[in-house]
Parts: sequence; C-alpha cells; structure tokens
Amino acid sequence: MEQSMNIGSPTVSNNLKVNNIRLEVKDRVAEIENPFNNKRISTIDSVYDNTYNFERGKIYGIVCEPGEGGATVSCLLSNQIPWEDEKIYFDDVEVKPSDIGEISWYVGAPIYSQGFIKKEMSVKEALEYAVLRYSRYENLGDIVSEFGLETNRWNKKLTIYSYERWRASLAIGYASYKIVYCFPWLDTSSFYNWVINSSVFRFFRRLRDEGNILILPTIRRVNVEGFVDEVIEIHNPGTDRVVTDNRCFKEAFWKFI
Repeated sequence: MEQSMNIGSPTVSNNLKVNNIRLEVKDRVAEIENPFNNKRISTIDSVYDNTYNFERGKIYGIVCEPGEGGATVSCLLSNQIPWEDEKIYFDDVEVKPSDIGEISWYVGAPIYSQGFIKKEMSVKEALEYAVLRYSRYENLGDIVSEFGLETNRWNKKLTIYSYERWRASLAIGYASYKIVYCFPWLDTSSFYNWVINSSVFRFFRRLRDEGNILILPTIRRVNVEGFVDEVIEIHNPGTDRVVTDNRCFKEAFWKFI
C-alpha cells in the first residue's frame, strides 16, 4: 500500500458538499499487501456482490473474518487497489475511483513524492507539503502540537515509525483536508494495540463531529462496539461453513466411533 502527496486539489475536499458515499462491489479476489508495508507478505481477500452505504459524520466498524472482504472495502474506499467492476457514488451520482482517492486517506500507508521518480517522503516532508498545498495550518508547529508528534523522529519515513505511525499519518491526511479515513483490517490483538498505543482514538470523535467518515475493519464486533456509529457485518458465502455439517466428514468421522 502507498499513497502519493500529489493526490487531490487544495479546494476539492474542504469544499465538497457530498453527504453520502455508496460503494457497489462485485465478486472478485483482491491481493492486499501487509498494512505495514512489508511487501513480502500479502493476503487474499474475497468479496461478493454487495452494496455499502456511508454517511458523513459517522464512524463505521466493518466486521468480518480474515479474507472476507473488509480489507478490500477499506482499500477501495481509499483507492489503494486497482478497481475492476466496482462502482462508487457521491449522493447517487457515479464518480471515478480517482474522485474517491482525492478525498480519502489510508491511515499508515507510506507516502511518496510526486513526479516521474517516486521517493518515499519523511513525515516532515509530507507535513510541509500539506501545509504548503492545502493551507489548513499556518505552520508545522501547530500540527505537531495538535497531534502530539515527536519532532526528533519526523525526518524518518512512516515505514520506520512504530505506533506513532498512525497518528502521524492521520495528521498528514487531516492537514490535506481528507474526508474518508480508512484503516487496515486487523485482528483483535493488533486492533487493540494499534488503536490504543498510537492514541489515534483521541481524534475519532473530533473527525466524526467535523463531518468525516472513519472506516475501521476488524475481526470481532466487540472490538468496535461502544464507540462506532454503525457496525457493518460481512458474511460471505462459504465462510460460514462448518466442518461437522459436511456429509462426507460425518460419514467418515462417525464410522470409526
């Protein structure tokens, strides 16, 4: 996963009047890279025909088993993977994948410079670019203070950061007037550790109350219950199958008892 700082117009996100976003997905298999940029590791995610509706000013928990589509939904909403037959709508008007890419942010993904030769940017470089291009903040000091960033490490790339990675990434996206904040799919242990240790949870209500959309995919409903506005549970055909319901299994298993 990666995102480029040349995505987005300085006036698109903060002036966008869209209230609802609808994502229509078709049967497909997607390859999702490790959310922490270890490209040697990837997972296969399967999605089936479905429609997902998102309203501005809400936090969404997307609950599913690994490989059941939650990671793909988050990556499509942040334009992180190639599109196939999916469709995206702003207030019932179909738009291009690049349009959702302009207003969305995949939290934690490494950030690359624009131009023919891409270079992974440091946190400081990305923040400086955001301040210069979007003018949401007058200076870096305001962002650093607001998001509690450590300046002694901001010359490092996001991929080298530990838990502060999510907070720094969130700061860059916010400074760039993003509207949709998508998080990677995580199991229970990783979800807890990254949400709590990164302190991104401190910004959830503020982002929601300012009219943004937050997408938090995970494996269990209990991980997000109590602080999200809506839980979307994905149940794909085939993932609810139980071994003991299989006729061949029952015939073979009980035969020797």
